[in-house]
Amino acid sequence: MNYDLYRGVLNADLAQNIEPSGPWEIPVIHRTKVVPDTVVPFDKAVSSNKPDSWIHFFIHDRQFSRLVHDPWRYLPIIARHAGAISPDFSVFWGYPRYKQLESVCRNREFGAWMQRNGITVIPSVRWGKPNTYDFAFEGIEPGGTVAVGTAGCMREKKERMVFEEGFGPMLEAVKPKTLIVYGSRRSHVFADAENAGVRIVQFDTATADYHAKAVN
Repeated sequence: MNYDLYRGVLNADLAQNIEPSGPWEIPVIHRTKVVPDTVVPFDKAVSSNKPDSWIHFFIHDRQFSRLVHDPWRYLPIIARHAGAISPDFSVFWGYPRYKQLESVCRNREFGAWMQRNGITVIPSVRWGKPNTYDFAFEGIEPGGTVAVGTAGCMREKKERMVFEEGFGPMLEAVKPKTLIVYGSRRSHVFADAENAGVRIVQFDTATADYHAKAVN
């Protein structure tokens, strides 16, 4: 079989020269200790001119689907920014585990690919219920800066519970020095992390920022 015919379709070229981690051979995103001053969502970064900002993907998956379909086209756009937080592919509880695993693998694959192409990358981490913990925290070199998105995780009791239950195992696995929080940090887990020596840096969502400016 001529595998080159499938590289563009399956993004197989993004996996070249990866450093695999764990039994699933998930690509490793190497740690950085850099902390962003400002962030901009990918869908806005495409047309913005904010070279000091970091690109984030804490947006609906469809808003960065074009990156998935044509990654090399968007690499120069990402590269003109200060750095990027790895794409936050959704890990839906109702999906079978292979789909949840796929989302985690894509996160690391795209993040590691960006790193190999000279972009400073902060890994984002997302988990579901306990049956995702065996792969949700793989592929992140411990001891650096890590990002989490809390939009949609704090409104409902069940969502909050799943986030908070997985937070401790995440800290234990990736041992972040700094945790970037995109969204609300109104949970005891962040205070617990600070007490354990983790620096917390929080950014408001675009919606929260808009309402704050409207009030002022």
